[in-house]
Amino acid sequence: MFSTVLETIKRLQNRETLSKEDEELLDYLDSEALKEINNSLLNLMTYGNRLGWNKIEEKLIELLSFVQKAKDSSGNEK
Repeated sequence: MFSTVLETIKRLQNRETLSKEDEELLDYLDSEALKEINNSLLNLMTYGNRLGWNKIEEKLIELLSFVQKAKDSSGNEK
């Protein structure tokens, strides 16, 4: 479901003009995507003792590096 939300967001963002309904839908989907990301991170943290905090920390550092590269290449800072 999350991948469907992300694909819909991409398709809406690629439109030249957005109707009021499209903008409302985009806002809603952005909110839902952030909720899903937050839930996933929270779930990851609840398994820290089992998975090992070092592994989680390494993955988060990799993720932050990826986000920074994506941000730098797009020139978009949100």
